[in-house]
Amino acid sequence: MSLDYIVPRKNGKYSFRITVPKAKRAKFGKREFWVTLGTRDRKEAIVRAAALLDHYMKLFKADEISDSTPLTMPLIQQTSERLGIQYHTPEAIEAASVQDYVAVMSRGIEALEKIKNPDIAEVAAIGGAVEPPALNMLQVFERYVELTPGKFLNLDKRAQDKKKTRYKRAALDFTDAMGEIDVVTMPPKQAFEFAGKIAARVAEGKIALETAQARLRFINMFVAKVFRSDYTSKTNPFDKVQIESNDAVETGKYYAFKETEILALNDKLEQSNANDELKAILAISEGTGATAKELCLLTPSDFHLDEPFPFITIGPNEHRKFVKTGKERHRDIPLIGKALEAAKRYAKTGFPRYARSGGSEAVSAAANKLIHQISEEATTYSYRHRMADLLRNSGCLDTMKNSIMGHSSPGMSMHYGDGYDMPNKHKALKKALALAEKKQKQLKN
Repeated sequence: MSLDYIVPRKNGKYSFRITVPKAKRAKFGKREFWVTLGTRDRKEAIVRAAALLDHYMKLFKADEISDSTPLTMPLIQQTSERLGIQYHTPEAIEAASVQDYVAVMSRGIEALEKIKNPDIAEVAAIGGAVEPPALNMLQVFERYVELTPGKFLNLDKRAQDKKKTRYKRAALDFTDAMGEIDVVTMPPKQAFEFAGKIAARVAEGKIALETAQARLRFINMFVAKVFRSDYTSKTNPFDKVQIESNDAVETGKYYAFKETEILALNDKLEQSNANDELKAILAISEGTGATAKELCLLTPSDFHLDEPFPFITIGPNEHRKFVKTGKERHRDIPLIGKALEAAKRYAKTGFPRYARSGGSEAVSAAANKLIHQISEEATTYSYRHRMADLLRNSGCLDTMKNSIMGHSSPGMSMHYGDGYDMPNKHKALKKALALAEKKQKQLKN
């Protein structure tokens, strides 16, 4: 720090002096500020002056704000920090005791003594007499994205955009159903009303139950984060709102392949000109329940075919840092029958055609063109739901099913699949695939 800011006075004590930039003199009504440092010790004066220098530099560097500038909570909070005061909402000021009120206002008066012509944000920060600015749900979503950059770390541009689009869809659903209402002042009644409307869409078969639940969960997440950051005196109206799974909304559940459809689809694949990588990925998905996204990014190190019980590892590798949310989705899955034969063809290379950003979308797009010739309701994800049903109906425990599928099990937290070893996983999966084979033979006869 330049010592020009520290001036010795006749009484032997030091003062802090800083010149107001010419462009800011009309705002502050002064050419310079003087503040006594209350000490004769030069080193101590330097320490005390450092904090003052930081404070005044923040005041002087602030952008000019006109009366037409939108007044947002982030702007009010940034202004409060710049002025060195704490912003208090109108409700907090009204509820304050006389002693607390005097303390709050005295700090504001001190700030006003420095500023001759405060702007609208400074008035709001000092006086706390401004109602929190209104926000519709799309604005809440945009603020959430600003507050959570970590949500999109380790994702390429395409993956970031995809994730943001998924989140934004929830905000758009809310706006479509409820209009551009002010989320800041909305009562819980309207949050429950939205949940009812989106649940009705599930019952009508227009949206899957899990999708509706996810969108409500996203909205709750947006509002909770923004309120904790910008509207600390406000209560999240979505806090207790849920869409429960019951008979009224079960029609929206995901679709699982029927064995008749598996037979028809495999015939269709055999006759098609689909490339062999696509056929191999679908064969492994059929035999393991793993998703296209999990499979297309496999590397040679993820194939373990020389083991007594061959398997693939779904987990971090050179193409990805984690699978979905990690945790249970990182797992080892046995390879049996046609899934094993398909894996043998690509164990040394992985799937180079699809091991890229957007590769799984390319798999799904190509596969779904064939799948929709068999069933309008099915997608590549229907392999996963079919496998879950086969495991469940073949008699394996839910914890074993979850270990193979990568689902969480209540009360179980072991990393690679609840502690089940490969021989037991192999036995369970073999039994499930035998059940499918039995059903297919019955259909052929």
